[in-house]
Amino acid sequence: MNNLSDLRSILGDAMRKVMAGEISVDQARAVAQVAGEVNATARLEVDMARATDGDFRGSGFIDVEPRIPPREPLRRIAP
Repeated sequence: MNNLSDLRSILGDAMRKVMAGEISVDQARAVAQVAGEVNATARLEVDMARATDGDFRGSGFIDVEPRIPPREPLRRIAP
């Protein structure tokens, strides 16, 4: 699983397999629990991007580019 699209695909497959009787509800619950943990880490990336005004690239799990160009370094103002 490399990105959010892959996670959605895995969850969709698990749902289809439950409905088809190919996997048990407990197995699907385990898949959903792991997906929840992965989702929690993605939320942390979103929070980090917000905290840095979008200047955070993240791991690539969420396909986004920084929304603002990199900032220039702060210059010291002489008193």
